Amino acid sequence: MIPSMFETRSGHHCRSAGMEMLRQDWERLRALRDRFLTDATGNYWRDARDLELYDAVFAQRIGWKWDGVLASLDRAGWKPAAAQILDWGCGTGIASRAVSAWSGIASVALFDESPMAAAFAAGKFGPPGAAVRSRPFAGGLEPGTLLLISHVAGELDDGGLLELAALAASADEVIWVEPGSRDLSRRLGAVRETLLRGGHRIIAPCTHLRPCPMIEPRNAQHWCHFFARPPIGIFQSNFWREVSMRLEIDLRSLPYSFLASSRRWSREWPGGAERLIGHPREFKAHCKLLCCGATGLEERTLQRRDDPDLFRRIVKKGADGVFAWGLSQTKSGQVNSGRLVDGD
Repeated sequence: MIPSMFETRSGHHCRSAGMEMLRQDWERLRALRDRFLTDATGNYWRDARDLELYDAVFAQRIGWKWDGVLASLDRAGWKPAAAQILDWGCGTGIASRAVSAWSGIASVALFDESPMAAAFAAGKFGPPGAAVRSRPFAGGLEPGTLLLISHVAGELDDGGLLELAALAASADEVIWVEPGSRDLSRRLGAVRETLLRGGHRIIAPCTHLRPCPMIEPRNAQHWCHFFARPPIGIFQSNFWREVSMRLEIDLRSLPYSFLASSRRWSREWPGGAERLIGHPREFKAHCKLLCCGATGLEERTLQRRDDPDLFRRIVKKGADGVFAWGLSQTKSGQVNSGRLVDGD
């Protein structure tokens, strides 16, 4: 069966009808997922079919998270200046396929501990005119490199994560995406400090260069995460319906955490700009908004009656990003109005 395809925002393609699946293929997918969740160290690819199945299902969902990240970078007004991409720990190459199509960078190097995975990723690369090569990693980065790292923090011990963070700090530009779990988000927070010490400025999600407020003891219950929106077409897809049923996956739930940084980034956000974290908590007549800005982590309250349009955009339509709030002068933490400032 040749699957029909639809294009996502970042330009990579997603299977909407699906590939022909056998019973043992679903068993393989379950085994791969269980391995990722319990012990993702080492080489977990048995053969090319594992990679093909992973790319058709799990990698697509990672790609939708990358779509969310790239949309945030668009709204921040940033495009990489790098001449080449290094996709470190590339897997099937979904990150570099998305970023190359989005950025126009045609020179792409792929590295993975599994040569079979790197070769598969190179074979899947789609942008016309791209110069793609899979290669061993010698430990250093060429000047003018955009380093991509995706869904690897759960595979590394503390020492390995520190080494990779130091490598990232030596790059000109970095985009690093992880699942949006509390533990992995907090590990990414430690990477942020290494990048700042290495001379990077954070493009997103942060609107400030102060220490991450998530690591303060009083904020222990919070973590920096966001939710990607899958392409609407998957909800009319028989293939994805079967994926959801057989693998018990909620297609709507795509939490992620990320960092994007550059040595050349110089934008200053408006005073008081705050990034909306996670989902708003909706109540009958108001919602609670967890916001991160230069003053730290703040919980804001928005009454429906104070700004019905803003309430609807955030709660019902899922507006997210960086906001400048009109704050009440009499009620601490209460928002009377607000506007999105990323994209200005």
